[in-house]
Amino acid sequence: MNQFDDRDNPDDSAEPRHDEGLGEEASAFGQRVKGKTKDIAGEVTGDESLEEKGERENQAGRERQRNNDAI
Repeated sequence: MNQFDDRDNPDDSAEPRHDEGLGEEASAFGQRVKGKTKDIAGEVTGDESLEEKGERENQAGRERQRNNDAI
């Protein structure tokens, strides 16, 4: 297994990137923030593909948080 395999998930993947716990929770929250930022940037610039990508990424972060048992 390559050392980077666990980080090669697409940004909009809902697959966990860390063991369950606070690390996964923080990572999922970061994914949501990044997605929301792309969503807003896409809205402001009129870039629909960036906006859609941000929405997918935000949703994937929410799914990861929902599946995590940390909190």
